Amino acid sequence: MGDRQRSADFALHFIRTELQQFSQGIETIVTKQLEKVENIEEKINNIIATQGNESLSTIHTEQRLLRQEMVSLSTRVDTLLNNSEPNNLMKTENVLDDIRNASLYVVEQLSSGEAIDMLRNVERISQFLSKVHYINGSYCADILEKYPNTRWRNGVYNVTASSNRSKAVFCDMTTDNGGWTVIQRRVNGLVDFYRNWTEYKNGFGYADHEYWIGNDMLHRLTSMNPQELRVDMERFNGEKAYAVYSNFSVGDEASKYQLQVTGYSGNAGDSLAYSNNSMFSTPDKDNDGWSNVNCATKYRSAGWFYNCFYANPNGQYTDSEKTGAEYIVWITGNTRGYL
Repeated sequence: MGDRQRSADFALHFIRTELQQFSQGIETIVTKQLEKVENIEEKINNIIATQGNESLSTIHTEQRLLRQEMVSLSTRVDTLLNNSEPNNLMKTENVLDDIRNASLYVVEQLSSGEAIDMLRNVERISQFLSKVHYINGSYCADILEKYPNTRWRNGVYNVTASSNRSKAVFCDMTTDNGGWTVIQRRVNGLVDFYRNWTEYKNGFGYADHEYWIGNDMLHRLTSMNPQELRVDMERFNGEKAYAVYSNFSVGDEASKYQLQVTGYSGNAGDSLAYSNNSMFSTPDKDNDGWSNVNCATKYRSAGWFYNCFYANPNGQYTDSEKTGAEYIVWITGNTRGYL
């Protein structure tokens, strides 16, 4: 009992220290970026002095929203730092993950160089946190089995896989009997999927919107139990299709997240067969089978490429149906589908 208590105390101390450092770092970054926005505001004020104050008022409002969001994050940090009960360790880790995800979203948007657009989207932080169902399981099918009332309730849930750290993921609790852990979502192109190795390793985006679950998490999920992969897709004309693979697994980072995918069924065509046994490639890590070309760079994407692919789910998003392998495509035989 003494060792368990010491372990819990140590873990709590670690989390409290991490929270303090993380919060201070985020606050410093946001403060610096706000100063830049204020400088932009001054220039805009000079430009539009004779054109009314409507735009400037919008900037004031959006700056206030960002500051309010940071206050909200700081409040949650303070609450956690004051919570030292060992039996709340798991809940603390869950909330820590939420704060980290929300804070990283702020930093990512601030670093984009599009300050005004970022400020309009800051409210997504609180929207995301409000949508999380604080129900834990190893994966979505496990959650559905433990909590049958989650059936038909698609949304964000916390999964732990084989580690003690939880991760927010989107669970499809309706399609084909439910219990599907969504590993990738494309909705409207607001999240850039042209990312580096580390970002694909850890995951990015928001589980309630557009996101990649992370290759480390993919490996853990597919290492626990035999897993199926289901790919649902829809064209801009409303045409829908799906592909199911009865055997799906992703290796660890040492294997470069090698893909194993077999046992196709569905009506979309077996586009992933070409990628079977391939390693994951990103713009900064060329692991494809084409010696003279980096497929990820060539098509501004990332994924399991050979020479290069028949399926490109992480390709560039478009707001209308376009032809070109750099876009989101699912190609089978002589049929080419641009999604």
